[in-house]
Amino acid sequence: MSTGKDSSIHGESHWQRVAAAGLTLLPETPGADPALVFLFALFHDSMRLNDHYDPEHGPRGAALARELRGEAFDLEDAEMGLLAFACEEHTNGGIGPDPTVGVCWDADRLNLWRVGIIPDPRFLSTAAARSEERIAWARGLQRERFAWAELYRAFGLLDDRW
Repeated sequence: MSTGKDSSIHGESHWQRVAAAGLTLLPETPGADPALVFLFALFHDSMRLNDHYDPEHGPRGAALARELRGEAFDLEDAEMGLLAFACEEHTNGGIGPDPTVGVCWDADRLNLWRVGIIPDPRFLSTAAARSEERIAWARGLQRERFAWAELYRAFGLLDDRW
């Protein structure tokens, strides 16, 4: 059974903060796709079995995204592949090879404050995330609450993919 949206560590409030962090990184990261960053925030931890060791949760989140493709949202094959890769590999410690993947992974890693871990710039993919100011900003982000409707509008997700 998934920990789902109610998890205090990996649940909905974390997903929303990942979306908010991604939103702040996008203007400084040319080529990153806002829709994929938003979808990553929704799916990357959505299928965790627990809040501890669960190495297959990213692939399960990617599988859920693939299952919902064409119903809840629509993506081209290349976009879906990028989203799936971002979800599948987000916990493996790498640096994002693509601007979109980099923003996704950085948005998640900037939220490590929630478990008492200071994000390490060596493991952040984008210049926007690596700055001391952004890392400090992310600490305060942990006290914020966001509504999906506001995030959706802020991402400008009003095109025909939705």
